[in-house]
Amino acid sequence: MSMISLAATPAAIETRFTDSAFKTILLFCCVGFIASFGLMARGIDLGAGLI
Repeated sequence: MSMISLAATPAAIETRFTDSAFKTILLFCCVGFIASFGLMARGIDLGAGLI
């Protein structure tokens, strides 16, 4: 019984870390998306001078 619990513990920790990393990436992308739309709504051209 104790070997099963020891084997399951690292998997549970890894799952929580992966879930946290996914949420962080998702939050970063959503904030960037919202910021881009906010700048676009104000008429600020982020691509000016790239051509």
